[in-house]
Amino acid sequence: MAAGFLAARILVAPIVVSALFGIASADAADALTLTAAQKKNLGIATVAAATQTASPALTYPARVTLPPASVRVVAAAGAGLVTQLHVQAGDTVKRGVPLVTLSMPGLADAQNALTQARLKAQLAAGNAARDEKLYGEGLIAESRLRATQSEVQSARASLAAAQAAISLLGTGKVSGSAITLTAPMAGVVTESMAEPGQRVDAGMALVKLADLSKLALEIPLSPAQARQVAVGQSVTVADSAASGRITALLPQLNAAQSVLARASLADPQKLLRPGQSVQAAIAGAQSAGGLVVPAAALVWKDAEPHVFVETAQGFTATPVQLVRQNASQAEISGLAEGSRVAVRGVAALKAQWLGE
Repeated sequence: MAAGFLAARILVAPIVVSALFGIASADAADALTLTAAQKKNLGIATVAAATQTASPALTYPARVTLPPASVRVVAAAGAGLVTQLHVQAGDTVKRGVPLVTLSMPGLADAQNALTQARLKAQLAAGNAARDEKLYGEGLIAESRLRATQSEVQSARASLAAAQAAISLLGTGKVSGSAITLTAPMAGVVTESMAEPGQRVDAGMALVKLADLSKLALEIPLSPAQARQVAVGQSVTVADSAASGRITALLPQLNAAQSVLARASLADPQKLLRPGQSVQAAIAGAQSAGGLVVPAAALVWKDAEPHVFVETAQGFTATPVQLVRQNASQAEISGLAEGSRVAVRGVAALKAQWLGE
């Protein structure tokens, strides 16, 4: 009996919808005749389409990120032992403040080599100046002057090599065999990867800094939505004063089959944090005659978008041009200003229109 009841419902439903519409066979294929009572029974609601002087901002879910230029990593330039950690995650630091102190046995030797190279360079420069004067007075041969000048060049090369060797061990405040690495920029410590007493190797990351005044947005878009977005369009974040512009659209799809749009972001109120989920509004370009309707107003036939425009007799399925769309809104063209389109009861209208 239950199966018979369901079959009866399936057979009756199209008859009920047809009766509610009261459409005569002589009507045009895209014209649907309804009375006010029938509209109410089907729960149909309409909104007016107004002309936009500029494309409105459509909102999309997004994530706050840190652009690569806003992040610096302080690393060990050579093998050593962490003797003191001056900061921890969450600390705000200024440029040049101590971050971590390392004990590096090779540092004292490198300093000594640098001192010796500097002294030799000074001595060679002094000898060259003296010999140039003597040569000018005719007291020494030219070969001796050239030999002295060659010593100057050799001493300068040795000094440059010694300076390069000590720079490879790290930039910071050096004291004997200890070096205190300092902050290369002002920012916030986002991660501390070392602890006192820990042995580290060359290249090991110790502290990560970030400039939170320079943020970015990652906005996943469907391929269709991505075609409606261009580099340079302005972006705002809901419930904040943060704003920016689209800087790039990645050419490949991610694992979720989305196109990732990236945007720069300035946050004057400092309310946003990396990793935070937000709603980003992307403003469109200037447009003439553009209209915005709820995305629920759109229906599709043969991959062409249509809307049901209200008439004195009922509704007419009208083709439109889709400019851009998100989950809740659609920007279209091809309608007269003030046209009222169905936004509720659209499924019933579509079923009758397509004869389903």
